[in-house]
Amino acid sequence: MRRVKNSLTQLDKLSSGVTAVLTLAILLPLLVLCGFGLYAIIQYGYTLHFAIALVASFFLFYIPLLLLRRKANAKVATFKVSEDSLVQASADWSEAENAIWQRLNQNIESRLAEEDAWSSLKSHGLAIANTTAQEFSRGDLQFSVTDGLKLLEEVSRRYRVVLKENVPFVENIKLSHLKFAFDHQDKIATGKQAADLLSKAYRVYQFINPVAAITKEVRNKLLGDIAGNVGDNLQLNMKRAFLQEVAAVSIDLYSGRFSVEDKDIKKSTIAVEDEQSEPKPLEPLRIAVIGQISAGKSSLINTIKGALDAEVSALPSTNAVNVYSCAVGDVEVLNLVDLPGLDGNDKTNKTILKHVINADMVLWVLKANQSSRQLDRQFMLSLEDFYANKDNLHRKKPVITGILNQVDKLKPLGEWSPPYDLTLSDSAKVTTINKAIDYNQKLLNLDSIIPTSFSSGSQQWGQESVEQLIAKNVDNSINVQRNRQRLESSNSSTSEQFKRVFKGSKTLFKKAIS
Repeated sequence: MRRVKNSLTQLDKLSSGVTAVLTLAILLPLLVLCGFGLYAIIQYGYTLHFAIALVASFFLFYIPLLLLRRKANAKVATFKVSEDSLVQASADWSEAENAIWQRLNQNIESRLAEEDAWSSLKSHGLAIANTTAQEFSRGDLQFSVTDGLKLLEEVSRRYRVVLKENVPFVENIKLSHLKFAFDHQDKIATGKQAADLLSKAYRVYQFINPVAAITKEVRNKLLGDIAGNVGDNLQLNMKRAFLQEVAAVSIDLYSGRFSVEDKDIKKSTIAVEDEQSEPKPLEPLRIAVIGQISAGKSSLINTIKGALDAEVSALPSTNAVNVYSCAVGDVEVLNLVDLPGLDGNDKTNKTILKHVINADMVLWVLKANQSSRQLDRQFMLSLEDFYANKDNLHRKKPVITGILNQVDKLKPLGEWSPPYDLTLSDSAKVTTINKAIDYNQKLLNLDSIIPTSFSSGSQQWGQESVEQLIAKNVDNSINVQRNRQRLESSNSSTSEQFKRVFKGSKTLFKKAIS
């Protein structure tokens, strides 16, 4: 055995010597060529030209490099999870929870950049879980025992799916294989070292034909680097996916989703109120219609329903909450909730806020020829404050669309021949409509704004756009409703808790008697 080791050591030295000779053989001609070139430049008076060429080439390569670095820094500053990531955000998460997910992924990338060994995942995972707790203003490990067990179970289940979908032949890897590799890692390292030395000895033998040997060395180097990068990237993706699963499950845990079983989810309180107004076997999507007094809410509802059910008048008429059931496109049943007009009154604002945060979609009607938006802005600020509150970070916000109504009354007043193409700039009416859209968007920061006209005295325009908007946002509205149902469901019913107390007391009583 000692002779074999000595032989391998000698082969290693011989291989290193051959590598050094080859390196010198390549570099020496280049150095000689550079020397002759420099001598010729000085001898024939091309020093200035050479200096200019050097400066130009420097800036030619340095400026693109500087731009790439700035772009990379900007990318880090605005970190966003790649769409190709093995683990994606949940559709049930709120905007605040999605922002937390982005920050946790940036944290994951930083930790893997510092230490990416498999053995470090335990400490990384615990740190990610604690960071998630801080994001939700919770202390470390502030969850119940049952929730903790479910966290471990859920991480394992999700990570198993990721491994099966992305790691080739993972089903054939046995725990006994991993245990054997761990127990004999020293011997495996020695065997790998011996194999490397034998490979070097074979490479020295190949230099009998230098041209073929150099060609094969280059090919092996390229293929080896490619294979090595593929393996390294696969491992890094698996480590990243594990920590992402920890982050995702932690968000679900601290938001309270793990405290609610699917069987415990019941209809939301607001749905019960709707059923009292008009009973329905299924919980319909709720579309809250809000806006200032006389902005055109009732006209919008009548247009969507296709029937004159909501009172239309120049005087304020919606002084209570009215629910209208209708169907739009493929949506068989939805509730249009006609709310009181924004008037600056605290009681009115509280009523409207209650229904907006319990809505699956919001249509905010804005009178196009009314520039005053103080009441709308005041309510938007109260709505933003509600979702910014740390107790509401896990609430999913509904899509809020502005309905810019009565655009026919914008200047020039005499021009009104819908439909209009808002991308064309040769129309004075289109220019005015686009300015009104930009004005209201800057003030209220809505998800989108649709120009309409539902006035009875002129040709109507925009009904098709509103119906397309509702159909487009159905899936998102269902997620908002599902989120609301989960939040309103308790961890377990009162009767279930009494059963647990009874069982525990019964056991203690038997022990006391015995």
